[in-house]
Amino acid sequence: MILFKDFSIFWSLFHALILFILLFESKYSKKKTIQLSLYAMIPLIIANVFLLFILGNAAYLKIMLLTCSLPSLIFFYFLAKHRDGRFLFTFCMADTIIMELIYITNIVEYFIPGDNYLFLFFSRLLLYPILEFFVYKKVRTTYLDVQNHINKGWYHFAAISAIFYVLMTISMSVPTLITERLEYLPALTLIFILMPLIYIQILFTLNHQKKMYELTEQDNILRLQVSNMSERIQEFYEADEKFRIERHNMRHKMQTIAGMLEKKEYEELSSLISEYNEAIQETKVKRYCTNPVLDAVLASYLQKAEEKGIQVHTKIMLPDTLPVKETELATVFANAIENAINACEKLQNDKRYLEVKVLNSPRFMIQISNSFDGFISFNENNVPVSHEKGHGFGTKFIVAFCKKYGAFYEFKAQENRFTLRIGFDR
Repeated sequence: MILFKDFSIFWSLFHALILFILLFESKYSKKKTIQLSLYAMIPLIIANVFLLFILGNAAYLKIMLLTCSLPSLIFFYFLAKHRDGRFLFTFCMADTIIMELIYITNIVEYFIPGDNYLFLFFSRLLLYPILEFFVYKKVRTTYLDVQNHINKGWYHFAAISAIFYVLMTISMSVPTLITERLEYLPALTLIFILMPLIYIQILFTLNHQKKMYELTEQDNILRLQVSNMSERIQEFYEADEKFRIERHNMRHKMQTIAGMLEKKEYEELSSLISEYNEAIQETKVKRYCTNPVLDAVLASYLQKAEEKGIQVHTKIMLPDTLPVKETELATVFANAIENAINACEKLQNDKRYLEVKVLNSPRFMIQISNSFDGFISFNENNVPVSHEKGHGFGTKFIVAFCKKYGAFYEFKAQENRFTLRIGFDR
């Protein structure tokens, strides 16, 4: 029967590893991270189970920090993408959650008459997968996203988690096991209740910070759209003023042309007509569509792309009536083109290109393609994720926009070409 208890301890330590990897950001690929973790941690877990078997439960709990937690922390530190408070908090949180379940099942097992190794075996067999399923479905995506975009305050949270680790260990096993000091059990129970509540509050706080940052980013985009509109209006005003002057001078120019024709001064006439054509071209404003909001955004961002040496190709045919709000669609264009520009800037000038296509038939569809360096990460929903500070909100806005309007979306990377497609049902 004691084999069940030994296996349940091995099972607990193994799932501490799984829980941590679910919330951990590695600098290596997922496959390599899992391989390295298994190669390093399985022997460490086996060694700790052996120590537990030799020393006994009470003695092992006093040295577990040095024999299990500290080596694990050092190993994963070298794998971590974020070697700061984010890593420390994630590590301590995963460890303390598993430790709490170990301690709770140990205490419950003490109060059940007889040698209830089967209770430890089956309770831990079920609890950890349930916990990991919940974390994977409800916590993981948001938590990884928060790590990539919030980099302040983590050391404070890590300190709280580390204090819980030490507090639980001391309360459970120093100077003797809690089962030999049952008068302290109510205090330990309060710690068991308090810790998850504080973790939940920390996660809510971090997620709130991320949402506030996203709102700030979207507010900046809206401000930029207003600025683009103002610049576009000024551009049209200046072009109209030039055309008004040209129209005023047209009578004199026609008289000059007639005089040259009469004198048969054809070479001078050709030169003069070229000069007049250049003046007329100066009154021309490049327009991408008839919608003023979308035209302003497209003009601003595509001009920015051209200024960075990116070859720009456009084919834009908008429907008479848009199926979505023009301001939100303008934000989609702004984010998508901005992402494309950032990707192109990593390439040599002769390899930079950007294509923007909008089709009105057979259905309203947007396709934005650009060159990129071939390196991109996708999450489990096949949506690109950015590991750079301050990036990634644009893609999330595009996904949220598509979900809001029931639109089809696809992010596709093929060799050195990245394509975003968005399609709307009629």
